[in-house]
Amino acid sequence: MKQFFTIIALLIVSLVNAQSTRKIIKDFDGDKWIDTVFIDSEAKKLFSVLSSNNYQRVSSFKIRSLNFGNTLVDTKDGFEFWNDYDRSGWINTFTYNPKEKKMQLIKISRTDYDLSSTTYGEAVRDGSGKSSINLLTNTYIGDFYYFKNDKLNKLPTIKATMVFTDTYLYCFSDQINFDFEKQCVELYEKAKKEQ
Repeated sequence: MKQFFTIIALLIVSLVNAQSTRKIIKDFDGDKWIDTVFIDSEAKKLFSVLSSNNYQRVSSFKIRSLNFGNTLVDTKDGFEFWNDYDRSGWINTFTYNPKEKKMQLIKISRTDYDLSSTTYGEAVRDGSGKSSINLLTNTYIGDFYYFKNDKLNKLPTIKATMVFTDTYLYCFSDQINFDFEKQCVELYEKAKKEQ
């Protein structure tokens, strides 16, 4: 009986730990001192606490569409902030900028879920469209599916230049995601008309 309760306790702990990561503790700024980034759901903000900034707490602007299941993902050079909104999923990638001594947004990725994989199959299982922008090079890439004449079609890969101002964690909000989405939709609609 004691083994049974031990197994149940371990399963509960595993389930709790399987929930989204709300905090990452590591050396982001390369000075061998521990730093922290975290999501504050009540304030609807991202925070960073970096040793190179004397451990001052720096917050983003309010993230008005902070949804359940948002998470932080540790990357080699920084972190990703994942947040889904309506029919779009967002990944914002941040890294430490040593010149500015700030966490900088370097990439935005977006997945659309407009076409159902139940209806349209494996091709759209991971989303009906994916797009991203490298904010350091202003390089945009978009891959989308669309439905026309009772048939699922894939658009040719869209490549374009998009320019956004430098964005750091202290001035980040999800408004940049919606501005990016607007430009993505314009490029998508233009590409669709050309088919």
